[in-house]
Amino acid sequence: MKKIFFNIKNEKYFFLILIVYFSIGSNIFTDYGISWDEVNERFSGFVSLNEVYKLFNLEPITARTVEPPNGDIIKYEYPALSNYIYKEYGVLFNLPLAFLENILAVKDTKDVFLLRHFVNFLIFFISTIFFYYTLRNFYSKVVSVIGFLFLILSPRIFAESFYNNKDIIFLSLYLIAFYFALKFFTQRQNKFLILFSFFVALSINIRILGLLLIVLLFLFLFLEGLNSKRLMKKNTLDITKCLFLTSLFTYLMWPFLWGDPLDGLIYTFKSMSSYNWKGLVFFLGDYHEGKNIPWNYTIISFIITTPLLIVFLFFIGISFCAKDLINNFINIDKHKDSNLWLNNFQIFNILAFLNIVIMLSYIILFNSTLYGGWRHTYFLYPSVIILSLYGIKIFQNYINIKIILFFVTFSILTSLFWIINNHPFQYVYYNSLVKNNIKKNFELDYWGVSNLHTLNYLIDNYNRDKYFVFAYSNSPYHYSKYMIDSEKRSKIEFVDEIKDAEFILSNHYYLNQQPYKKDKYLFDNFEVIYEININNISINSIFMKKL
Repeated sequence: MKKIFFNIKNEKYFFLILIVYFSIGSNIFTDYGISWDEVNERFSGFVSLNEVYKLFNLEPITARTVEPPNGDIIKYEYPALSNYIYKEYGVLFNLPLAFLENILAVKDTKDVFLLRHFVNFLIFFISTIFFYYTLRNFYSKVVSVIGFLFLILSPRIFAESFYNNKDIIFLSLYLIAFYFALKFFTQRQNKFLILFSFFVALSINIRILGLLLIVLLFLFLFLEGLNSKRLMKKNTLDITKCLFLTSLFTYLMWPFLWGDPLDGLIYTFKSMSSYNWKGLVFFLGDYHEGKNIPWNYTIISFIITTPLLIVFLFFIGISFCAKDLINNFINIDKHKDSNLWLNNFQIFNILAFLNIVIMLSYIILFNSTLYGGWRHTYFLYPSVIILSLYGIKIFQNYINIKIILFFVTFSILTSLFWIINNHPFQYVYYNSLVKNNIKKNFELDYWGVSNLHTLNYLIDNYNRDKYFVFAYSNSPYHYSKYMIDSEKRSKIEFVDEIKDAEFILSNHYYLNQQPYKKDKYLFDNFEVIYEININNISINSIFMKKL
């Protein structure tokens, strides 16, 4: 197996770090609240699971949910997949989790979402191992560990690895597919082509953008094939095999395609390319429609929410990679094989470079709908780190390696300290570039993950038979009831009018609803009793009616 996957010989220090990381993750996955999307994602999983059951003439599953205000269990039928509003969305994560929830007979909603959070972390954890061994193909153990730590200790990635079952799962599968793409391109063995096709299909089942890796591999094979007719013929055959395998795996794992795969794919492409999200994004002090977001939204979001050293090293690495490409193009006739790369190390960096450039160019040129920071492009982050490590390699030519390692160690420890000190709210991390301008320019807890903590604080610190709560936010606080202990869940009752509330909760996410019109009533009649503060900024607050 190690010939297909990893050579684990003499990697004891990495595995020690890996054990520590897994132990920590396994103990803290229960600390995170529920994100805005998770309820709908779970629902989608059961819709597709019933489609599978129908194929095998099995009895369909009836939905079970706990509804306010009395905690009764409500049962209803899931819609047919053909009638479901989100039928074109991939369900690779949600369908198996629905099946697991069903066969394990997980009844309580808190346990349901904790199970999802643990599996979310487990998949990301496995992908980080692949990332380390991707780096080990070209770097020493020390530099590879640095790259591994850059990935897992980026605060936002660290937090979202527990509950973001779209962008983080896509990142994880894309990363594994990238590993096998590199293996195939450098070793040309069919086993790697099969595994590459399989994991690309898995990633496509999360986001259609998984096709980008196929485009990159085909581009490299085509460019290489220009050197000879024999090589072009062989590479064309490899491209054909890859297309067939990826299509087969994608079809088998995506129930939406079972009826009419071609029509289903066309429908999905159209839906994703013209996705019309109606929400608003708070960016640089203004609200913007997701479809008309400023062209630099993703780039700025990445720069201000990523540890600064990684950002700095990345821009060094991508600049020198572009320089390598230009030099190789200018001198292409002087190269032995007339390629845009001189060796496998350059292939590695150019793959990462094109991965980023092509995707960002597509987003900017086609004005893609974006929201939630740069989470839709999290899958590019491993490529960012690859080029950051190239930046370290460049600096070694000018600066003593001990000085470089000092700054790298300082950055890693700073990130680690921030993660520990602000647990479990790492998802609102901003670096020092915008330290004093966060609240008035950028979104904080846009997914409402901290909502659960305010509800639990209310129950644990104020003894009431009923808590009449008004959500002073567009965030769906009622979703967080699903993760409150079952015996306490029915005590929370959300009211529709602020005047009927004893408590008011706000995560300061308003979507341009001009909340300050209510401020006079709020501050005249309520007082702050608790706040979650990160970087001296309140990300969630509880108000209680004045006596």
